[in-house]
Amino acid sequence: MGYSVVLFDLDYTLFDSALSERDALQKSLDKISINLTEELLVEYQKINKRLWADLERNKISLERLRVQRFEIFLSDLGSDQQPLALADTYTHNLGLCGSLLPGARKLLSELIGKFKIALVTNGVSETQRHRIEKFDIEKYFDAIVISGEFGSAKPNSPIFAETLRLLNHDSKDEVLMIGDSLSSDIAGAADFNIDSCWFNPDSKPLTGIAKPTFIAQSFNDIWEVIRYDSNLFISEL
Repeated sequence: MGYSVVLFDLDYTLFDSALSERDALQKSLDKISINLTEELLVEYQKINKRLWADLERNKISLERLRVQRFEIFLSDLGSDQQPLALADTYTHNLGLCGSLLPGARKLLSELIGKFKIALVTNGVSETQRHRIEKFDIEKYFDAIVISGEFGSAKPNSPIFAETLRLLNHDSKDEVLMIGDSLSSDIAGAADFNIDSCWFNPDSKPLTGIAKPTFIAQSFNDIWEVIRYDSNLFISEL
């Protein structure tokens, strides 16, 4: 078995989203004279994670998430700052901060021309488009689907179906989804009946119902997965 189509997540898979989040939040809070402490960062991350889980379960819209996380955050701080203004500032800064993970560009360069490659990402259009432009990665992809533009997010099947439509590809047997999120990338791939590779450089425990076809801890592992190295095959575990 081999793959002819490779779908990539962006955040925490190709892109250092942790760095982007921290720097963007610091820049945004600086404008309203709030110092970002480690405690405040952790508090924001908890709020953000909870709301993204709601988005994946279709309990909240992306636009509502974008603002509500700051409504909660500022309320917890007892601040009278406007959450919409902070949300807009953060959305802009998030697209300008951070960097590609080391080795991501090299991997994409090796794959281009050999496979159909698509970027399938949950996120706000402004943020993701700024990242794509700033780091000059559009050239690596035959299709780019952003949930904020498409109107449906991973793990929902329509976003995967739209990606294959844009790639003019019908056979799910030849498709591999690569991402860091068990709840969106891996569960979504399972629901859509395509193989998946869980990018897990931090060796997190495998939890939840959805099981990836492969686990990769590095970009070298991902390259071996794409070439279908049976040593990384875990679906029967």
